[in-house]
Amino acid sequence: MAQNATAGATGGHSYAFGLGYLLLCFNALGWGLNFPVLKLGLAFSPPMLFTCMRMALGTLAMFIIAAVLGVLRLPRRGDLPILLSVGVLQNMAFITLVTLGVQYLPAGRAAILAYTTPIWVVPAAALFLGERFTLPRAMGVGLGLAGLLTVFNPLSIDWSNHDVFIGGGLIMLGTILWTAGLVHVRRHHWQGDVLSLIPWQLLTSVLALLPLALLLESPSQIDWEPSFVWMLVFSGAIASGICVAAQVAAIRSLPAVSLSLSSASVPAVGMLAAVWFLHEIPTRSDLTGFALIALGILVVGLADRRQALRNRTTAAGGAPVG
Repeated sequence: MAQNATAGATGGHSYAFGLGYLLLCFNALGWGLNFPVLKLGLAFSPPMLFTCMRMALGTLAMFIIAAVLGVLRLPRRGDLPILLSVGVLQNMAFITLVTLGVQYLPAGRAAILAYTTPIWVVPAAALFLGERFTLPRAMGVGLGLAGLLTVFNPLSIDWSNHDVFIGGGLIMLGTILWTAGLVHVRRHHWQGDVLSLIPWQLLTSVLALLPLALLLESPSQIDWEPSFVWMLVFSGAIASGICVAAQVAAIRSLPAVSLSLSSASVPAVGMLAAVWFLHEIPTRSDLTGFALIALGILVVGLADRRQALRNRTTAAGGAPVG
C-alpha cells in the first residue's frame, strides 16, 4: 500500500483509506462527468452504437490494464455463467438503457435515477438471498423511495411530456436488471480473480449488443466530429475502463460503508457537471429527491457495516471487534 495510506481494520480486513478515497474521488469525477458527456455525444451518434463503441473502448482499456498488472487470464469454466450474467445484465442492459434514457431526461436527473441501485439491492437480497431486512435497511429503502417520489413529484410533473416517463422508465428498468445481475453475483463463488474477469465481462456485453445495434441503427448516422471522438474516448476508455479498474481497487481498499459514498457522490458530480456544461438547472424536486436518495444509500451502507461487524463478532465467539 502507499506509504501515506492510513491503515485501519474493519471486518477482518486491512484498509488503505488514503488510496481508497483517492480512487473514489476519481470515480465520482469520471462517472459523474460521463452523464453530460453522454448527453452531448448522443447529438453525434445513435444511442446503441454509441454504447457499443464506448464499451469496446472500455474493453480494450481493461484488457490492457489486466495485462499490465499480470492478472489477465482466460476465465475458468465455473465462472462462465456469472460472466455472461454480468456482461448482459449489468454491463450491456444497464448501460444501454441508461444511455437511451439520457435522450429523454436532463443529464443530472438521469444520474440521480441511475444511482438508486444500492436501494433496490436491499429488498432483492432479502427476497432471493435470505438476507435480513432489518429496520435500518428498511429505513434506507424508505428514504430512497421517498426520494424517487420526490423526483417524480406528481404535483410538479408536466403530464403531457411523455419524455419524462419514457426516460425515467428506461433508467429504472436498467437499475432493476443491474440488481438482478448483482443477486446472481452474490450467489456465486468466484473461481478466478475479479479483475481478470472484467475484460471478458465487457467483451461479452459488446458481442451481445453489436448485432442488435447494427440491426436497429446505421453507422452512417454517426457524425465523426473531433469533439465526438474525444467524448467517445472519455466515455469509453476512462468511464467504462479505467474507472471500473479503480472501483475494484477501491473495494479492496475501503470498507463497504465508505463505498456507499461513491453511489451518493456520482449523481452529485453529475448534476454539477450538467449545470456547468449543459446549463441545466436542477429543480427543487431533483435536489430534494437526490438528498433523500443519498441519505438512504448512506443508511443502507451503515446498516451493512453494522451487520458485518455483528457477523464477525458472532464468528469470533462474542469477542469484541476493533
